[in-house]
Amino acid sequence: MLKRFVFLLLVFQLFGCANVNVGYWEFKVIEKSIDAITSIFKSEKKIPSAKIEIPLTPKPPLIKSNIAVIELSGVNIPKSAISALSDRLRSELLQTNHFQVIEREAMDEILKEQGFQQSGCTTNECAIEIGQLINVEKIIGGSINKVGNTFASTIRMINARNGNIEKTVSFDYSGPVDEILKRGMKKIAVELTF
Repeated sequence: MLKRFVFLLLVFQLFGCANVNVGYWEFKVIEKSIDAITSIFKSEKKIPSAKIEIPLTPKPPLIKSNIAVIELSGVNIPKSAISALSDRLRSELLQTNHFQVIEREAMDEILKEQGFQQSGCTTNECAIEIGQLINVEKIIGGSINKVGNTFASTIRMINARNGNIEKTVSFDYSGPVDEILKRGMKKIAVELTF
């Protein structure tokens, strides 16, 4: 490209472009050259997504709470992504060493035996009923929604005995959903331990 530029510069010098007497065709050649050079230096710069900061996990308690994670709800996010995020949250909560987490399959089996449908369970009353059926102390539930390019999540820890919301973690992130899967669920899990 540099050789072409030098060649064009020489051609312009030889044909009189340097002394401002530019004809129509010479002007077009110059215009094309400028466009070509401009396109080389113009490149779409990808704006990097903000990295999700994960706080340090506090020291685990002597007695772990027995918890269950119900399927998260979501708007403008595919069901497969919601399911993957719910599973990752279960895994990350277990890895904090603060909780005994009941497996989704075991929870689904117990609920199926009791004739309970978990789908559409978004109220605290529903979470209490699930907690009592599967005999856990706390239920983790909430939602992850996409608005524009931002994912907004609100995750609640509900006492399964009395229905009180013990903790709420809200988290907003602009970037790819896979980053929420990789780091966002860990951040939420750790923040639920405080």
